Amino acid sequence: MALSKKTASILVIFALLALVMVSGCFTMNVHATANPDGSVSDYRVELTTTSFVYNILKQNARDEGYAGVRDYVLARSDDRAMSYEEVWNEDSVTMKIAGTEKIVPDGTNWTLAKDSGFLIYMDRRFAGAEGMGESDKITDAMLGSCSIHYYLEMPGKIVDSNANTVNEKTAEWHLTGSEVFKTIIYAKSELPASPLPGFGAVLAVLALGLLVWRRHP
Repeated sequence: MALSKKTASILVIFALLALVMVSGCFTMNVHATANPDGSVSDYRVELTTTSFVYNILKQNARDEGYAGVRDYVLARSDDRAMSYEEVWNEDSVTMKIAGTEKIVPDGTNWTLAKDSGFLIYMDRRFAGAEGMGESDKITDAMLGSCSIHYYLEMPGKIVDSNANTVNEKTAEWHLTGSEVFKTIIYAKSELPASPLPGFGAVLAVLALGLLVWRRHP
């Protein structure tokens, strides 16, 4: 399976976010599990905004020839690498977008790399977006209703991170206002030891030998 093909489809999330940014009113939950092979699994994004902003997204999708937001998202996933769901609650809507297969980060603004026995995860896709992180009273007021909650699981114990909270293999970032666009998501974890080649076969031979010994003392 060519995992790198899954990267492009997930970028549609940030195309949506770029439009929502202008409104200064959204909450985004991101979940990701980093794997030792450099891929990311269980990648899920929940983007909540107002019905007014959603209608802007819908109109933008229609202007580009799509029936609505759902078609706009899934058109970027012709290999069914993503799922899409909407949940409405009065005047707000949550767009749930999830990768259905493993994804390989793009290697530029989103990276997952091995380094001397460690695995380093970095997500720069929010930081500095469209200059939104510039701090002044107007910007801070405009971004007052923006928040991102980022949940990451690494394959080993996390030894360094700028997360708000770290618990063994998991890290959480809870960002609001202009800090959403100033913070690089960063975590460094130990890499789990690789199993010895043929170790399972050795165990099987030992188990068989023990069984024969018991039958023939």
